[in-house]
Amino acid sequence: MRTTASVAVNSLMPKTKDDLKLKFVGALIEQLGAQLYPSATATVAELISNAWDADAQNVWVTIPLGESWTEASEIVVIDDGNGMTRDEARDKYLVVGRKRRVEEGQASEGGRQVHGRKGIGKLAAFGTAGWLECLTTRESEPTSFGLDYDEIRQLNPGDDYDVRPATDDSPLINPDTGETLTHGTRITLLKLRLRIALSQDRFLSSMSRRFSLATSEMAVNINGQKLKRFDIPLEFRFPQDGVPKDVEIAIVDGWAVETLHDGNEIKWWIGFTPLPLEEQSFQGISVLARGKMAQHPFMFGRSQGVEGQLGQEYLVGEVMADWVDRGEDIGDDLIQANRDGLQLEDERLEPLLDWGRSRLGWALRKRQRLRIEKRESEIKDGPDIALLIEPFSRSEKSMFRRLAVDFSQTREVEKSEVVNFVGQVVNAYDDSSVRDLIEAIEAEDDVQRQTLWKLVHEFGLIDARRKASIIEARLATIDQLEKAVKTGALEVPNLHATIKRNPWLLDPRWDLLDDEVNVAELDEAFAPEDDEAGLRLDFIFVLAPRLPAQVDQVVVVEIKRGYFTDGRVRKATEQELSKFQDYVAVVQEHYETSSEGPVVSGLLIAEAYTPRAVRRKKQLEQIVDPRLRFKTWAQVVDDTNRFHRGWLEVSRRRSLDRVEGED
Repeated sequence: MRTTASVAVNSLMPKTKDDLKLKFVGALIEQLGAQLYPSATATVAELISNAWDADAQNVWVTIPLGESWTEASEIVVIDDGNGMTRDEARDKYLVVGRKRRVEEGQASEGGRQVHGRKGIGKLAAFGTAGWLECLTTRESEPTSFGLDYDEIRQLNPGDDYDVRPATDDSPLINPDTGETLTHGTRITLLKLRLRIALSQDRFLSSMSRRFSLATSEMAVNINGQKLKRFDIPLEFRFPQDGVPKDVEIAIVDGWAVETLHDGNEIKWWIGFTPLPLEEQSFQGISVLARGKMAQHPFMFGRSQGVEGQLGQEYLVGEVMADWVDRGEDIGDDLIQANRDGLQLEDERLEPLLDWGRSRLGWALRKRQRLRIEKRESEIKDGPDIALLIEPFSRSEKSMFRRLAVDFSQTREVEKSEVVNFVGQVVNAYDDSSVRDLIEAIEAEDDVQRQTLWKLVHEFGLIDARRKASIIEARLATIDQLEKAVKTGALEVPNLHATIKRNPWLLDPRWDLLDDEVNVAELDEAFAPEDDEAGLRLDFIFVLAPRLPAQVDQVVVVEIKRGYFTDGRVRKATEQELSKFQDYVAVVQEHYETSSEGPVVSGLLIAEAYTPRAVRRKKQLEQIVDPRLRFKTWAQVVDDTNRFHRGWLEVSRRRSLDRVEGED
């Protein structure tokens, strides 16, 4: 019906001149291959899917992991599937965009629900490699050929690509037994473009999330190691640890089975790890269809709220929804072209997304309740708190246990943090002000007690006296710095020594990594004939990584004298700004040799600039990578002064008098 209608409509359309034609060039392969499958994981996953569709019982993957790839590196994927005849290779495999399910139906020869649909999966190889070589055998008759990515990209409109001879026509061998396979396929990828070593553990974990295939269906071996179903140590797992009330849910083999309001069925489990997941790409719920991931882990569009802050970084899970991959043609498709994500804007997925948002909200709340109950049990029955409070009276022990329980309920906190906090209170208990604080909080109701202990911990009120003395000493140092700058202190040694001793003057988060750095040791491009002073940058600071950040931050700092002894302001020159830019660039290039290098930025401190330097400064401030910032000494003093005085004021407001005044 569809074809007939199309012909009828076309016969009524006005004819165009013969020179107006829609044509395709070889560069289209870039969008269908390299752009859609930009990682080795995506490439290998697609080759494994091809083996599944070919009814393979075994797949053997050899891939260099834990080492950088060279010109000699290769990826080899062998399967014992049906293989292809020469005609099948020509008429099916080598036809880009062939609609397999339209031509052959939903199932493979062996009855499997196939993964392939759009006929572009074979191009996934070009996301990683420049050369694909195929040896395929069916009924003991081998067919081999090669595909060159660069040659294909150069095709003119209307040109076909004549495959190249294979460079390796050795027999297809079973890697386990060494016997010749009478049917199957070997794909070899060469001219690998990735030059950064892939972690074996991370690669295997990522592949395990992409497939839910049992080894009885198809065994996947990666570098001799069998790929296992995704598994990770969990603190809680639902439905085993609970299901929502007033919802009809069946439990089958550890999975919850539900029917959405549109009639589609799903199976799911949701879990929470004991510690935050370091790999952000693992956080969330993945959607599986026909044994393969159809949506990488996500949060169903949940907004970040209180629940999200208290659990999403611990969250993992899977949803099986085969119905998202039932369609035969593109109009029925609910999965993106690279089979890595759902078409989330499609209204047909709204019931699934609504379910996911609702179920995640329930799971996060349930997890928090279970976690509190578990912490209470650990605190009441565990030896850690008991040992800390052993010297105290019975009533005091009860008070400390109640404090521990209250503190554990207020926030996302580990058991060790509860023990440490109780230890701080115990150690300071001989201070009358601390005892008064505890008595004031003990007089509150349960909810208020929990909130107050949270504030005590966050603002460090137990150690408030020590903090106050530290702040006051720092304020004195700030005054000394301001006086030194205005009276003409030299950059070296005066200002330099002050910053080296007190890096918090520039930013309380910074730790000094190095000072007076010899730039020539970072980059040989800085010629030895430069004067010695010109080869040294003042400081490199480092900011330790904090979740969810995955890399450190490095700050290159240059300081210039603020005033001369006669009161004249000292102005930075255009040459000094250029040298500052060079220093930051050298440090950035130095760290780029690491696969997970830090984010590099720069800070120049000078009181004023020459006219030419002012114009240069405006240009540098527009640079995004690396970011270059500029401060005056007056701004440095003002910023750190306001921060520390604010810190002192907060400590005072949260003192005992403030707590008592809020009764």
